[in-house]
Amino acid sequence: MGKYQLFVCKVCGDPYLGTDAPSMCPFCGAHSENVVPAKTWEPLWGKPVQDVSTANLEVALKLEVGAVNFYRNVMDASDDVEVKKLFKAIMKAEREHASTIVKLMDTKMPDLKSWETDADKPRDTLEENLLETRRREENAVAVYDKSALTSEDEHVKYFFREISKVEADHILLTE
Repeated sequence: MGKYQLFVCKVCGDPYLGTDAPSMCPFCGAHSENVVPAKTWEPLWGKPVQDVSTANLEVALKLEVGAVNFYRNVMDASDDVEVKKLFKAIMKAEREHASTIVKLMDTKMPDLKSWETDADKPRDTLEENLLETRRREENAVAVYDKSALTSEDEHVKYFFREISKVEADHILLTE
């Protein structure tokens, strides 16, 4: 067992205390290579963001807020403890993505509930909710992969590449 130390996620910037780095960020779900000793961490935010990058981040924020609202609603509507925990875990990661996006844009987090739409309501069955989850996550991967290519700023491209991997992981949860 290693010495107790502080790690930080290169994607979301959240700290983690432990004897070893976790296998993934426990907050945003970023893969293990993104969880580094705190002394080597540099934030992605606080740097200039060009127009195309900003437009891509605005689209991503809408996707993430919609996902948070949908997953929260599914969680709240379910009586199954395992289903509640699954959707809570995904919701928390999506909320962390939204939080990082607003830091990159140097703006404030919107009131998530005020952005809720009818599309964010839970479906009638678990199978339908899993299908909707898959659709949302596949869409996010496609949007983030494109955003990683079209954004003008390297730190924004990095963010999109890494959260695309997390969204792909969420697709696997629907199988």
